[in-house]
Amino acid sequence: MLGAALWMACTGGGTPETRPAIGDPSEPPEEQPGNDTPPPPDDGDDPPVDDKEEDPPPQEEPDAGTPDSGTPDSGTPDSGTPPPNGGPRVPPDAAGWRFLGAAQGAPREVLGVTEDEGGNLWVAGGEDGLCVLRPEATTFKCFTLADGLKPWAPWKGKDPLPEKRYLKVISVTGGPAGTVWVGYQGQANCESEFYKAPGELEDPAIFKSGDADRVELQADGTIRVQHYDIHSPAHSVPGYGHREKLCTVNRIVWDKQRNSLWFASNHGLAWAEPDYQGAETCSNPEILAANAWVYIQRDAAGNEVGRETRQRCKFGVMEHVHPHIAMSATDSEDSRLAGDVWGVAVRPDGDVWMGTHIRTSRFKIMTNAVGHVGTGAPWNFEAARKQTEEKKHRANRIDLWPDAVAEPQIPTREQRKDDLVSDLVLMPDGTVWVSSFAWGLAKMNDAGAVTAYHLAGDRERFVSALERDTRDGSLWIGHRWGGGLMRMHAEGEFVSHNSVLGALSGLPVWDIQVVGSGDSRKVLVAFSAYRDAAGGITHRGAIGIYTGR
Repeated sequence: MLGAALWMACTGGGTPETRPAIGDPSEPPEEQPGNDTPPPPDDGDDPPVDDKEEDPPPQEEPDAGTPDSGTPDSGTPDSGTPPPNGGPRVPPDAAGWRFLGAAQGAPREVLGVTEDEGGNLWVAGGEDGLCVLRPEATTFKCFTLADGLKPWAPWKGKDPLPEKRYLKVISVTGGPAGTVWVGYQGQANCESEFYKAPGELEDPAIFKSGDADRVELQADGTIRVQHYDIHSPAHSVPGYGHREKLCTVNRIVWDKQRNSLWFASNHGLAWAEPDYQGAETCSNPEILAANAWVYIQRDAAGNEVGRETRQRCKFGVMEHVHPHIAMSATDSEDSRLAGDVWGVAVRPDGDVWMGTHIRTSRFKIMTNAVGHVGTGAPWNFEAARKQTEEKKHRANRIDLWPDAVAEPQIPTREQRKDDLVSDLVLMPDGTVWVSSFAWGLAKMNDAGAVTAYHLAGDRERFVSALERDTRDGSLWIGHRWGGGLMRMHAEGEFVSHNSVLGALSGLPVWDIQVVGSGDSRKVLVAFSAYRDAAGGITHRGAIGIYTGR
């Protein structure tokens, strides 16, 4: 379980706890029901079409085990509440769903699902790799390390030990026809391995694991892979030497308008060039100009003896930013509390909403007006980072589910109520819906103020994925702990789709993506696998494709 392992200091010093597998992105709080219901029905069972649902699990003390698989009865809201965009509320529709699984060669575990602009359906299949279903195909083709996937990077010109390489594809986002970006899970302790105490040997096979790839499907069915080594090379960031912190990529967002890529990762958010080809420097002249900085060399007496222009944007990446809080009164980086980033949404102005396990923030990468001399906005990553992280900008660190004390006070562990953000969605009116692995939904306005909370009940508050439906503006809501799938047409009124999902309603929903618009839109849902207490897959996952109203 992840639990306290989420909370890690910003850089070296102490040894942060291990970040476990993607199967456990949040330890259930004490109120979480235990594993007291049977697993989902066998894979061969057809989804039912009636409205009968299982009884909710009894409320017992937690055992921190495998999530409950029962199907809660969320109910169907009354028809009198008008939906937000004027369209009718839609009841569960079995005819609108199509499911892909073992019969189509899908991977055992489905952690992400997307479609590129050419209509290829891609699946993040965990240890089974990256899988694709072409429009004309009837079965998936899966790619692994043998096909060129690269969840590792060289260190000092050498490749880490091949026998230590580890493949787990956990996120995927579609791009131009035949292209996707793929996120990996790093090996255990990858965040802290580079920062061991003096005298202890660091293992590059661990701290260089994970990160992301751009994958291009070739005409002959093979793939072309370009790896993103998400790190800061020596002296590319003011005040730092070489830095290796981000290794697990939870979600990926493509901002096509600005040719930008965002990696929501363990410990922080990173930016990348979508069309990176492996060069040492980034290619966009505007970004290079905004992220150049001058290193001043001084002698022992403090006198300037030389200057050197350096570049932050290196190897197609700039990293990282996180809205951390203090763990102690010291001002060292070891006292900073930062959590995994899971929520990312690009605003119309190009700034980025980012939600983490600790705080939510607006990363002002495009609207920041105060930067280094001669650069300013937009694109100045370092200046925007300061407006999220510096003490004086605490108003830009939003505590959605508030701690007992607010900044600048330093909360004890008992005073914290960590937000555990799992996803966020930006609506056309500027509203931001934010989900939590533990606390349900929060509604935030464009200024970052929380205006409402929903799904706070014990059977519905473990939300793991969100997506806006481009057809009618409704909100799709996926649950982690056996809660299945909901859809919200009007604020506060939820329709459960569990009655037509059958066995899938008991599986975690890790990812929801919508492609297309109007009557041609598709809602893609990643129903992950069910694992036993030992971590073995007992009920495989599936892909859900909804084309109904």
